[in-house]
Amino acid sequence: KAGRFLKYHFPFLAWLLIIFIQSSFPAVELPKVEFFSADKIVHMGVYGLLAALCFISLIHIKKENLFTGNVYLWTGIITILYGASDEIHQYFVPNRSSELQDWFADIAGAIIMILIIKFFLSKKMNLFRRGQTNDQ
Repeated sequence: KAGRFLKYHFPFLAWLLIIFIQSSFPAVELPKVEFFSADKIVHMGVYGLLAALCFISLIHIKKENLFTGNVYLWTGIITILYGASDEIHQYFVPNRSSELQDWFADIAGAIIMILIIKFFLSKKMNLFRRGQTNDQ
């Protein structure tokens, strides 16, 4: 149904597109501070949100398939690979750089969010539980 798609799957797909569009613009030069700078915190937040949206989308797929078997693992794989592809994409954008440290921050954000979902949100919020919604 369209309502189900808009609620569970569209936010994930839209966030993928937003990340791609944002990283397609030439960068505004920010001063380098340290390995763990504000830029890395932003990366962690962006990819933490991506992991949450990916997880929600995967657990609300009606038909069982490869991705619904181990949702935590597939959320991590999808998010981490998208982060890698984004860094490769940025390599070809003028005034952008492709940094391994940014990808590590993406990975950290994804892993932290997956752990938060696994140990806290899936117990407290219906949105993070499979089959707990009434909009079949």
